[in-house]
Parts: sequence; C-alpha cells; structure tokens
Amino acid sequence: MNLQDLLDYHDCSSKQELSRKMLVSRITLWKWEKEGIPLRTQAFLEIESKGILKADLLSKSSQSLN
Repeated sequence: MNLQDLLDYHDCSSKQELSRKMLVSRITLWKWEKEGIPLRTQAFLEIESKGILKADLLSKSSQSLN
C-alpha cells in the first residue's frame, strides 16, 4: 500500500484533502511517501477498508525491519 492507493481509495485529488479525510497531518503523509507506510498502519487500514486496501509486506517500511 502506498500514498497513491490511499488517495484513490478516499477519492482525493491532493495530499491536503487526504490529510483532512484521514485526520492525519500532512507531515505524516510526507513521511509515508518518503519512508513508506508503517506495516502496522497498513494492517489497520486494510481492516478498516474491509480488505480493499492491502498491506504490502514488501513495502519500504517493512524492508527496514530486516
């Protein structure tokens, strides 16, 4: 899962709009874009979206755990 997946899922045209819809800061979105969305956050979002969004076990953030 990446930032574009979240933008598409929430039907947002900008990170600012996504920030408002998800109730997260734009700095958080910037970090997710640069470092990847943390695996726990991805898992939470997968559950919240009822499986529409999928946690990516090979994301940037999970690779740093190895």
